[in-house]
Amino acid sequence: MEDHACDLPITQGEFADAIGVTPVHVNRVLQTMRADGLIELNGDRLNIPDWEKLKEAGEFDPNYLHLESNQAAA
Repeated sequence: MEDHACDLPITQGEFADAIGVTPVHVNRVLQTMRADGLIELNGDRLNIPDWEKLKEAGEFDPNYLHLESNQAAA
């Protein structure tokens, strides 16, 4: 299994400022994501326990980032 984890040294207030929402909204979304098992936050460490589940919840489409064509060219 790949390790889908990273350091995330940012406060909820800083994150809210960066994406243009309120800190309350960030907190609520993070709490929902935790409750749904999409993320785990331990201090400054973010872990994604089920990458496929997170992609499904976010309706992620790799074609948006043109990942398929970039991987083929590599």
